[in-house]
Amino acid sequence: MDSNIIAATGEKVSQQYPFPSQVNAASFLSIKLSGKPNYVRWREQIICLLDCYDMLGFIDGTLEKPEENMYREWKRSDTLVKGWIYGSLSEDVMETVVGLQTAYEVWNELKTNYTTPPAPPPVAVNTMKEDFGEYVPLCRAIQMGDWEKAQEFFNNDEDALIGKINDYGFTALHVAIGDPKNIWILEKLLEQINPESLPTMVDNTQRNALHYAATLDNYLAAKTLVEKNPDLLFRVDNRNNLPIQNAIYNSHKTTFLYLFQVCKQHIGLSKKDGNHDPFEGEKGVYLLNNTILAGFLDIAYNLLKDYPNLATTVHTRKPPLWCIAKMWDAFPSGTRYNFYQRFVYSHVPTDNYNVDHTHENEDLENQVTYATNLLKDCTKSYVYPVVHMIYVKIWKAALLRVPHIKRLKEDKVKHNIALMILKFICEEVSKLKSNHSYYYHDAFIVAVNNNTIEVIEQITQSFPESIWTRGNGYLLSELSIINRCEKVFNFLAYKVTQDKYLHTISEDENNNNLLHLAGILAPKHKLNMVSGAALQLQRELQWFEEVGKFVKPKDKEALNNKQETPIMVFRQEHNDLRQKGEDWMKKTSESYTITATLIITIVFAAAITVPGGVKGDTGKPTFQTRPSFIVFAVSDAISLFTSTTSLLLFLSILTARYAEEDFLYKLPNRLILGLVMLFMSLTSMMIAFSATLYIMFVQEKSWILIPVVALTCLPIASFVTLQLPLLVDLMVSTYGRGIFGKQSYVRITS
Repeated sequence: MDSNIIAATGEKVSQQYPFPSQVNAASFLSIKLSGKPNYVRWREQIICLLDCYDMLGFIDGTLEKPEENMYREWKRSDTLVKGWIYGSLSEDVMETVVGLQTAYEVWNELKTNYTTPPAPPPVAVNTMKEDFGEYVPLCRAIQMGDWEKAQEFFNNDEDALIGKINDYGFTALHVAIGDPKNIWILEKLLEQINPESLPTMVDNTQRNALHYAATLDNYLAAKTLVEKNPDLLFRVDNRNNLPIQNAIYNSHKTTFLYLFQVCKQHIGLSKKDGNHDPFEGEKGVYLLNNTILAGFLDIAYNLLKDYPNLATTVHTRKPPLWCIAKMWDAFPSGTRYNFYQRFVYSHVPTDNYNVDHTHENEDLENQVTYATNLLKDCTKSYVYPVVHMIYVKIWKAALLRVPHIKRLKEDKVKHNIALMILKFICEEVSKLKSNHSYYYHDAFIVAVNNNTIEVIEQITQSFPESIWTRGNGYLLSELSIINRCEKVFNFLAYKVTQDKYLHTISEDENNNNLLHLAGILAPKHKLNMVSGAALQLQRELQWFEEVGKFVKPKDKEALNNKQETPIMVFRQEHNDLRQKGEDWMKKTSESYTITATLIITIVFAAAITVPGGVKGDTGKPTFQTRPSFIVFAVSDAISLFTSTTSLLLFLSILTARYAEEDFLYKLPNRLILGLVMLFMSLTSMMIAFSATLYIMFVQEKSWILIPVVALTCLPIASFVTLQLPLLVDLMVSTYGRGIFGKQSYVRITS
């Protein structure tokens, strides 16, 4: 195939490494692999797709990893094939191949796991059923905890004590471990079994009893088995997994912690023939990776300190740096707090789990209050010891009695440990003389996509060349815009100084500059972070405006391969969202228009028919000299004026042109002001109504004042409860500090 030929997708295809990235793979891959029954059909559709685009070499091993000068093109195409395969897997199947590096490894792993073995001869099957049928009463007795019947069976058949007793190859130990309540049955069995034979008592998948206990999180069974024979800790099954690996893969913390401790105690046994060390080589990395992904960060950090070589061990799965980068919620930037939570978070003590943050989250750390300033002033005086003691005791009491403060401390400890793991791994990798990109490339891309700025800063600090890392052919600046990662974009726009100009002028293969990419509709999960189509479009406009400050003026009118300017791309991509925003604005305004009209009608009528009537001779209100009447008159007038204003504002929204740029400020401003006026009119109307009741009844029935005030608060409170969240969202989105922080007004210059 000629390298200049244009593929059907519109992209240039490399002669050796095709890259048809715009292919709609879903039209080929209608079957998702869910298990062995549909593996053959799934395999045929994958082969058909890859054969169509000359990419079979990526799964049959003929297109091996090339030299460094061609690695980027090979890696890009290999990642595309792997992505197609991932997209055709069910969630359960996906878990078995996550972390594999290449499409070839994924393909072979799936082939190994889901190829149906040849069926055994019919005679053998019948014999098997006949052989194990006699053990059904034994299995039932063990499961029901009937030791007398089980013992009677063993007395008649000694082989049943250590032999296989069902179709899965389970021994009596496996069956007993299935129910944690039957631990005493397990102990009875172990009294009669030679401990030396325990490692040989395995099922059809070569899992011994400890494998099974670890998989089921049966801590007591695991403890009992290890005490009998610690060799069980270091034996592998047919997938080359140790019991501790089964425990961590299933996130069983209690059992895993126990196995972790006893493995370290008996590590010398791992040197015996047939045993394996869980802390070395690929097994050690597997253990570290899954410990991180399970969220057991304190254990992972201790494992790294004891075995620092795990940070740099080369293996077939993802490196540990990728795993910690994937844990976006383990970092401060991945957690959203309100003002009170931010204050508590920034001041709660964390004992010894502190680290020098490479990134200080402004929302968490820049909270200066009178209380903290007072404490700082006290440090300079003789009362500091007393104040410090009180301060510590208050925090200790709060941590014991206030659950949410305890949770915030746990969050802060988790964040600090994650930062320590990240820093430790980067330091270990930076000591290597080999190419560092193997370790940080995928981690860097994951961090960009997850908007995890702490990882981005640490990696770029440890490996300056990482700033030029590409993901699917896109640079850091392009990825941050495509995925709407505002923290990463802020970092690049306002903190990176090296070669910043080159980022501002970058273009993709279709000559789309950064502003073109900002015009493309955001990923759905990013849009859904904002409620309502109108606010979603406003957020998209804010992105487009912010990127416009970052690029050169000429880029705003630049044309891509389709002869489109950035604003043309934006309008085309956001047309449906604009229509939804228009519908939302109109429906909202229509609802509020009815409310405003009703209030105008009521308060206007109340102004004409004043409480108490008028004097016949002068036409003046009867109670005009009373303070309560003045309250009525003023509040009724305010209600009339504000409701009329809100009505006009809502009508102006209904008759607006609804251009994209109107959603940035004009329409939100009108809606905000209309809601504020409507709230004021409703409140004033209720005050006027209450004043009327007071005038009419308070002299004869003074007790009526209490229920009047209470009932007056009901509609006001209902309005605030139901409509205030919308008003707050509008005000924060329109007038708040924005998603780009305090520096967003800065004009970027080369």
